[in-house]
Amino acid sequence: MIPHPYSEDSMKDLNQARISKEDRGYLFRYPIETSSESDYWNLSELPARHLRALLDLLSPTWKGEKVRIDGYRSLGEPDLVHPLFPDETREFGRSGNRLELYEPRLTYVQKLIQSLLSIIQFEYKNERIQIDGFHLKNPAQWLRPGGGAADILAQAATRCNLKCRFCYNLGSPPALKTTPRKAKEEFQEILTRIAYYVPGSKMGLFPNAGSPCEMLAHPYILEILSALRRKTGEVLRIATNGSQLTPEIIRALAQYHPLLVDVSLNSSSSTRRRWLMKDSHPEVALSAPAALQSAHIPYSVVIVPWPFPSVEEMVKDLTRTVAYSARFNPVYIQISLPGYSQWFSKEALFDREEVWNRLKAEILRLRTVTDCPLIIRPGLFEEYLDPEAVDAPRLIGVIKNSPAAGAGLVKGDRLIAINGLPIKNRTQARSLLGMIQDSPMQEASITVDRPGGPIELTLDLKKFDYPFNPRIAPFAGCVFPSSGIPLNWSEQLRNMVLFKQVREVLILTSTLVKPILEKRIRENFFPTEVKLHMRVPPNRYLGGNIFMGDLLVVEDFINAVKEYLKEGLGSPDLIVIPSSPFHMSGWGRDLTGRVYKDIERSTGIPVGLIECDPIFD
Repeated sequence: MIPHPYSEDSMKDLNQARISKEDRGYLFRYPIETSSESDYWNLSELPARHLRALLDLLSPTWKGEKVRIDGYRSLGEPDLVHPLFPDETREFGRSGNRLELYEPRLTYVQKLIQSLLSIIQFEYKNERIQIDGFHLKNPAQWLRPGGGAADILAQAATRCNLKCRFCYNLGSPPALKTTPRKAKEEFQEILTRIAYYVPGSKMGLFPNAGSPCEMLAHPYILEILSALRRKTGEVLRIATNGSQLTPEIIRALAQYHPLLVDVSLNSSSSTRRRWLMKDSHPEVALSAPAALQSAHIPYSVVIVPWPFPSVEEMVKDLTRTVAYSARFNPVYIQISLPGYSQWFSKEALFDREEVWNRLKAEILRLRTVTDCPLIIRPGLFEEYLDPEAVDAPRLIGVIKNSPAAGAGLVKGDRLIAINGLPIKNRTQARSLLGMIQDSPMQEASITVDRPGGPIELTLDLKKFDYPFNPRIAPFAGCVFPSSGIPLNWSEQLRNMVLFKQVREVLILTSTLVKPILEKRIRENFFPTEVKLHMRVPPNRYLGGNIFMGDLLVVEDFINAVKEYLKEGLGSPDLIVIPSSPFHMSGWGRDLTGRVYKDIERSTGIPVGLIECDPIFD
């Protein structure tokens, strides 16, 4: 039985937008390409192509254990083995569109129909008919757990009114490029998504948005927010460049609590903001922090320091912008360290290590004179060279008027006990604080280690004021440098090695994770006969100065394995990689829509995934 989750309010929204029951599926329409001679599929090719596509969607098993398949025999030709993954194979379904990333079952349907059109002719009442697309009969069949209201709002972020010099959309891979459609058409699709959304379970229709642009620039954004708020009471998070935050828009936003607005301010100088973002009216964004504070709308400030015309000018502007922003009580200030891909620039624009380390030094200094938490993105860069620090439950800030602030916690405090339970690491501290904040408890004790010795403080969990809100800020207002690295990473690795009984293991990780992973491995007592080899694949696909492990793609991993084999150390029995580069889609796809299984198919070496969330928090 397929659920029909739409509420009475959602039905009214659909009717007012003149979206009939029959049209709801039609809004999710997908083209079928007419096969050219070069794309012609003959009958003998169909089984292999379809099997390859299915193996990108599922893993065959026997008695609960995965089974590796590299070919098949036809019952009509039992003596002939057909290889599934020859060296030169044109990949089935490798269309490069976003559906391959977010809902590959639909690209499978596309190619299935297209392949049939190569060998048969459709008819209706003995007349030939031509088809060029299909639509979903019942969208409810396609509901999947996802990111909730955030996924729906992302569908509105299809256009931008500014042109930032550092814009990451300019460097997005092709599959994530955003192309706006007619606003009315987008609006109708978003209303349909809201109608089918199940708030409690966050079941929704698959996303199909590229890299988000400016959602407040969408002509129907207020209608979308109203419909979404009628459907769910969850926090609405709005990322904006600030140019649309006029007094009228801010008054309108105030009716959609709870919400959090992330304002990409970037500079408190109207001259520099005009230059950085091509913003012809920088005064709108620069007045937004004060207006949001007056409207009691929680917000954060986002700053992307751009090292032009010089590194020193960048640092000076960052200092001024932090001081300006902190005056108006943001929840926190996020400083996103600058980067670019090869699609942004083929030429080297700046030395990443020099710029990032200079920014890190200035941010650490600013924390000593700023009463608002300053968060570096990616947070792990702040501490990755000191593995002990990555595990430490140390605070880099406390949100104003939060229970943590009211208890007297301050930046630099190290948590050593919560409600009498000893705290050994950051993961444990975050977990306990989150459980306490979500519980009906009124108070909690927290012990911190300070230079003068341990101090026990009391959290009054029901006492807080703007800008803190427990719906939008976790951990009772405590702010850590990053989420750290989960302790079970090395345990997963050890269990995988023991279960598979392998001796030679190649671990592919990232620059930021490698030091702490090496420490954890030393502490986990792997069998002496097991040899672990660790390498860091370069981000060749994205290129530029990108070096994040979460942004690696299948081809990067394959190249890293080939380069390892050239070292002459022999072939490993197992390749171990993190799952985070394949996290976004829920289908084991990288940013290009390619499935992680292709690493094993290309190298001939079994691949094991270590389950982990992206570290960019």
